[in-house]
Amino acid sequence: MCPICSKIYQSDTSKESIDDEDRISNLPGNVIDCILGKMPLRDAVRTSILSKKWRFYYLAIPQLVFDDQFCKEVNDFVAKKNHGIFSMFELNYQFNEIVTKYLMLHPRRIETFQVCFPRYLTSTMVPDGGSAVIDVNKWILYLSGRNINKLTLIYTGVLNYRHKLPSYFFSCLDLTFLKLQNFVILPPPKFKGFLNLYQLKLIRVDFANNCFESFLSGCPVLERLSLRRCSGVRHFNISGSKLKRLHIKAFDNFESISLENAPNLTEVTVTLERLVIGLEGGKLISDLVKLVGSLPKLKILCLKWKVSAAPN
Repeated sequence: MCPICSKIYQSDTSKESIDDEDRISNLPGNVIDCILGKMPLRDAVRTSILSKKWRFYYLAIPQLVFDDQFCKEVNDFVAKKNHGIFSMFELNYQFNEIVTKYLMLHPRRIETFQVCFPRYLTSTMVPDGGSAVIDVNKWILYLSGRNINKLTLIYTGVLNYRHKLPSYFFSCLDLTFLKLQNFVILPPPKFKGFLNLYQLKLIRVDFANNCFESFLSGCPVLERLSLRRCSGVRHFNISGSKLKRLHIKAFDNFESISLENAPNLTEVTVTLERLVIGLEGGKLISDLVKLVGSLPKLKILCLKWKVSAAPN
C-alpha cells in the first residue's frame, strides 16, 4: 500500500469497523466506482474501514485523479512525518511512489488518469536534474496497456522545458480525451492516429519536425480542439469534418491560418498575443477576416490580437 494511504489506514484502524450491511454496500459496482471517483483520494482511502468488502475497494477506482488537492495532502503528510521540516527530496519521492504504486496495484481497467505535477518537482523531470526522477514514462507505459480513455498530464515546473512523450504513448489508441501541458509530440513513423479522440487540449506543447498537420489528420472524430502557446506550428491548416469548436491562443510564431476544410465549425476563438504589422501580421489579419465567409455553420467567432510595429 502506498505510504500516504498506509498512514491514513493505520490511523483509522483503531476505530470500530462497520460490518453490518448498509445501503451503500448494496449499490451496483459501477455506482460505487462513481461515488469513490468523485472523492478526494484521502477520503476514498478512508472508506476501507467501512467493512471487509470495502477494505480494498478504493484501489480499483477507474478514475485516478492526482490533482492540486492531492499534492497538498502529500505536502502535509511529509511535513508531519518530518516534524515540520520541509524536505524537497522527500516530497519528490513520496509523490512518485504514491502514483506509481497506485498504478501497479490497480486490478482493473483505468478509464481516467489525471496528474498535475506539483511545482516542487521543478528539477525532477529534467534530465540530470536530481536523484528523485518522476516515472512519467513508466506511468504512460502502464496506461498504454490499460485501454485508457481520458488522459491529463499537466507539468508546470521548469520554464521552457518540454518532456518528450515516449513512443508507447502513441499506443493509447482508446483515448477519447487528451490534455497535455509542457510536452513534446513526435509520433513514430507507423502511428496511424488516435481514431477515437473526441477532445484535445494542448498547452505549451511542441510539435517536433513539423508534425502538427499529420498528427491532427490522424484524429478523424475530433470535435473540440484547444491550442495554447504551442510551438512547431507554422501554418494552422485545420481540417476535420467533425470539428465543431476551435480555440487558438498563440504568439506570432505562425504564418497562416486556414479553416476551409472544417465546414462544421460552430465556435472559433483566435487570440494572437503579439502580432507584428509589416511582417506576416497583415496576411494573418486577412486570413482571420476570411474565416467569416468560409464557415457556413459558424455561430460564435471571437478574434483578438495585440499589434506592434515591425522593427526598422
